[in-house]
Amino acid sequence: MDAIVSALVPMSLLDSLAAMPTGVLTLPALLVMVTASLVAMSVPGAVNAMSFLGGLFLGFAGIVVVAVGCVIGSHLLFLASRRWFSARLQRRFGARLSGIQDHLGRRGPIYVVGARLGGVPHILVTAGCAATPISARAFLGASLLGMLPAISLSVLAGTGFAAL
Repeated sequence: MDAIVSALVPMSLLDSLAAMPTGVLTLPALLVMVTASLVAMSVPGAVNAMSFLGGLFLGFAGIVVVAVGCVIGSHLLFLASRRWFSARLQRRFGARLSGIQDHLGRRGPIYVVGARLGGVPHILVTAGCAATPISARAFLGASLLGMLPAISLSVLAGTGFAAL
């Protein structure tokens, strides 16, 4: 099993990162940055893959590391969507969106949690919420709550794989 892991992962790179003076923080910071960039670009399956790697390399601490990366990436995508696409979505679907704007403003976080748990694609949830009056703080909290079960399961799988 070690031969498979060492063939797929550059273990010498990880050993050299750990040997650096800030080696304890380098790998988690690298995982946060990569996770945030992949989530911000809405790469399908990125959260599960990065969660598995977080569990493989960091154990249970990978849950926190990947969750922070997901929150940062989701926030960046939400702000970019609200800045550049919200007005376009309002012009295109304004008549259809006007009837549900106040409802989504009040109950939006519940729908975000349900969509995250249900597996709706990240870009659809984020761009859709950017066109509604949901606050960024409520969106981030709901997104984190909805993504945390999948992150935890993937980290546990990576931790179990590392134990082999």
